[in-house]
Amino acid sequence: MVFLVQRSRCRHYRKQRIVEVRSLNLLKKGRLYLPLFIAALLALTGCAPRGATTNQGWTVVAATDGAVYAVLPAGRVIALDAATGDELWSYPIGTEQGGIGCSFARTNDENTAKPLNAVYGAPTIHGDLVLITSYDHNLYAFDRATGDKRWTFAANDAVIGSATLFDGIIYFGASDHNVYAVDAATGESVWEAAAQAGHWVWGAPAVNETRVFVGSMDHHVYAFDRQTGKEVWNQDVGASVPGSVTLADGMLLVGAIDKELHALDAETGDELWRRFMGGWVWGDVWVDDGYVYAGSLDGTVHALNLSDGSPRWEAVPVNGAVRAGPVLIGNTLIAATEKGTIYQINTETGEEQVLFETGSAVLSELAPLGNMVCLGTNQGNIFELDASNALEPLVWVYPLQEN
Repeated sequence: MVFLVQRSRCRHYRKQRIVEVRSLNLLKKGRLYLPLFIAALLALTGCAPRGATTNQGWTVVAATDGAVYAVLPAGRVIALDAATGDELWSYPIGTEQGGIGCSFARTNDENTAKPLNAVYGAPTIHGDLVLITSYDHNLYAFDRATGDKRWTFAANDAVIGSATLFDGIIYFGASDHNVYAVDAATGESVWEAAAQAGHWVWGAPAVNETRVFVGSMDHHVYAFDRQTGKEVWNQDVGASVPGSVTLADGMLLVGAIDKELHALDAETGDELWRRFMGGWVWGDVWVDDGYVYAGSLDGTVHALNLSDGSPRWEAVPVNGAVRAGPVLIGNTLIAATEKGTIYQINTETGEEQVLFETGSAVLSELAPLGNMVCLGTNQGNIFELDASNALEPLVWVYPLQEN
């Protein structure tokens, strides 16, 4: 299968030409090397920074009342004041901006802390910790107040998805086919042997009192016992599952590269319904009041009935692929695209309007914060927008942009 994708000179925000990325057939056969696929995805869903290498990450964000935590494309971890956007701390200390989307350290001392390798999953906040997964195989725990590194836990291969926290235990999957359980307080392994899926696990797990659920690139969804990591069931959905699975009302919602959203019974793994979405559903889906909201890489946003997958309203076309899952603020859905366009969509009618233009691709999950939404672009910018103020939505942008 051939994808027509945009290749851009991000430095000048100009389109150059359309290129072909022949990757899906290799992906289905399980032979595509992970960094090459990530690079292909960057071409498909946005413009990678000029000169970027395979360890270039996305701008990922998480938000709390007091602070916004983010990792920039070149691996710098930052905390920003949620009200003003002012920088509170940075890891590593002494890292300077080296232009949009990149950074460099002041010293080459091997003992000096260095930026993280590529990060693709949003940070997870737990108590006084910020938890971040990285392509360099590690799960990092940083002090929320200071940015000091508390501990690290090493998997056996790259970690692409976010970590999921439940009852003081962190769960995440890796490209070594394993799912890990780690004590958040100590960074020590909870399971003596990691739970094993059939192939790469790139999405964040869904977790409840008894089980941990993940999707795998081997076409299967797996349920593991939360206490022991032993497999309870697996279900073949017919296509690779690159993203996270979502748990809601006893159902698992699973997006796959067959362009369908699958609903499985969380207890048994049996498929309850499926719905064609036009393109891959890679970002998280949002479930609220009996409805499922999801974006697709074909440039549409969907609202479905949770009970049977029937549409609440017709799919809404938007300007660009929707890699990041939409978020709900009040009765308004906020969706972002690889073209950098941010939309407001009325959940009752499907009526849409443009809220804001960032100027560059939004690839990672959005972070709602009251009436606000925080998001990052692949150029290393972070925006806070007021979803209740369509006339002047911009609250702040980091770093400050010159006119």
